[in-house]
Amino acid sequence: MAEAVLDPSELHLHNELLSITPHLHQICDDLSVPSSPATVRSECGITPLTPTPSPRVKMRPKMASLFSVVVAIDFGTTSSGYAFSFTHSEAIHIMNRRWEGGDPGVANQKSPTCLLLTPDLRFHSFGFLARDFYHDLDPDEAQHWLYFDKFKMKIHSTSDLSMETELEAVNGRKVRAIEVFAHALRFFREHALKEVKEQSSSVLEGEEIRWVITVPAVWRQPAKQFMREAAYLAGLVSLDCPEQLLIALEPEAASIYCRKLRLHQVIDLSTQPIPNGLGADESHPFDSSFRQAREQLRRSRHSRTFVVESGTGDLWSELQTGDRYVVADCGGGTVDLTVHQIEQLQGTLKELYKASGGPYGAVGVDMAFESMLCQIFGEDFIQSFRAKRPAAWVDLSIAFEARKRTAAPGRTNALNINLPFSFIDYYKRHRGHSVEAALRRTSLNMVKWSSQGMLRLTQEAVHELFQPTILSIVRHIEELMNRPEVQGVRFLFLVGGFAESAMLQRAIQRSVGRSCRVIIPHDVGLTILKGAVLYGLDPSVVRVRRCPLTYGVGVLNRFVEGRHPRDKLLLKDGREWCTDILDRFVSVDQSVALGEVVRRSYTPARADQRKIIINIYCSCSDDVVYVTDPGVRKCGTITLDLPQPLPCPGTTGASAGGPPLRREIRASMQFGDTEIKLTAVDVMSNRSVRASVDFLSN
Repeated sequence: MAEAVLDPSELHLHNELLSITPHLHQICDDLSVPSSPATVRSECGITPLTPTPSPRVKMRPKMASLFSVVVAIDFGTTSSGYAFSFTHSEAIHIMNRRWEGGDPGVANQKSPTCLLLTPDLRFHSFGFLARDFYHDLDPDEAQHWLYFDKFKMKIHSTSDLSMETELEAVNGRKVRAIEVFAHALRFFREHALKEVKEQSSSVLEGEEIRWVITVPAVWRQPAKQFMREAAYLAGLVSLDCPEQLLIALEPEAASIYCRKLRLHQVIDLSTQPIPNGLGADESHPFDSSFRQAREQLRRSRHSRTFVVESGTGDLWSELQTGDRYVVADCGGGTVDLTVHQIEQLQGTLKELYKASGGPYGAVGVDMAFESMLCQIFGEDFIQSFRAKRPAAWVDLSIAFEARKRTAAPGRTNALNINLPFSFIDYYKRHRGHSVEAALRRTSLNMVKWSSQGMLRLTQEAVHELFQPTILSIVRHIEELMNRPEVQGVRFLFLVGGFAESAMLQRAIQRSVGRSCRVIIPHDVGLTILKGAVLYGLDPSVVRVRRCPLTYGVGVLNRFVEGRHPRDKLLLKDGREWCTDILDRFVSVDQSVALGEVVRRSYTPARADQRKIIINIYCSCSDDVVYVTDPGVRKCGTITLDLPQPLPCPGTTGASAGGPPLRREIRASMQFGDTEIKLTAVDVMSNRSVRASVDFLSN
């Protein structure tokens, strides 16, 4: 980046380009780069009013809580729930599910993430109620209802996420994603508030409640902003009180809760012998440990209130200042890995390496099962069955989910999955022969047919379903553990819904169990939810984070012959400028402390200008110079709404015959929180300027 210091007249000349409107920005972005010096091109036409300053540290003071209660919503891919805690109490209350159904024999303190809308797009139900009602609908009637399942993954996989992004229901109809998420959050809001009021001895006002919503750490800024916008639409908080809502990163929340664990609240897989072979008999020590863990999980779920003691747990007493550990959040849709270092034994944490992960969640096993069905019965049939018998398809998915949870290493008997009668009947009508005949013809000898109407999956078939997803997770953990920044890790905490899988537990223990201790909390499926409540009570617990991307804006600087390429030359009023230079705010994997501020100053081009709009660019690389470099993309905009300038006391420079006084707008950006935050002030009048960062309007 050019380091030339511009004199005031040059700065004023350049900042005329700040008056570009959003429409003109788009026009400029579409212009081709000329091979000769540009004379009219004005893309990236901004420059700081002052030379680029180094980031300054401004620590946020720890303030007394302004809220009476914290309500956290763990919005998962396969299951979701809420928990809350009063700020004067050490108890965390998990959602009460007495108002809905559930699966026989399955204890779960969260609800499946599925939502049902009526044919006229009104909200009907969420969770078990939505699933069971949809299942009981007449097949012809069900085709008119809109059922959404595992829809959170759409937010992660959409590269051009916006307020207009749509979700497709099981019946093929589409609805704006923001409305579907708002319906779900509104559902949790209503039930959580009702439960909070039942347990509160005083009348709570809306502004006394702090809300926390969890998101995967690998989500980028557009997805985080999307969840915030959905919360606004759902009425959790108002636009005027954005600080009332916190976005919590799922592995961070789990890490915060793990600090509180007692030894009797965890399973230490590292205390079990590691088998060298693959024989079924060698995995019995693991089976015993897993059965014990599952039994303790079932017992813990009978209680809805958990007391979290002040300070840290005795597991933490084994750690010292500077010790490192990894949290692997293995959920339904994604796997998130974060590396933390203990700064102080009483609490604060430092992120050592930027959050990493990918779409390797338990849904991958579901997709493998669907692929297996396509291989046996034909992809055209499966697609037709899903479209014509959507409720029956959901029924089949439920049956597989229930059996998937029982899969374990060393299991010798087959995994039996009930096929709905409508599946068997529809297949015979569609193909002209029976399901049993299809299984006899298939090359998959691992799947058999039972006369009781069930698919029988051998241990080999179960292994084929789990292995691709588990291998992706293990490979990612191994790559992380081999990085220099992560050397010396003592613990790996395994959390998230998929962490309950004995198949995954054994694979991770075999992979890293010799280098660190693998710890699984008993309430592994609730770890993130409880940690999110603790984060809402004290958001300053993670003091240093790593920036996931390089962020900056495009600016002009003096053109230096031999240093800048000729196609970046811009001629304006006889002066030569280099355009498209990336003015970097932060770099990828840079340590950024909580409350650390990056400042830039800008000036309007005209005295009557009321808005400044600046494009933000990002990159996964630190080795970038221009906003046109490979891998650099426009990811958002900064908008500064300028108030009417106040008259200066005394005689102005203009009336005295001198040059008009330039107006300075100082913008301060925070990158150390879970979201990028922006504030701005009009320096001359010391008045706040309405400032916003938008990542959803690209």
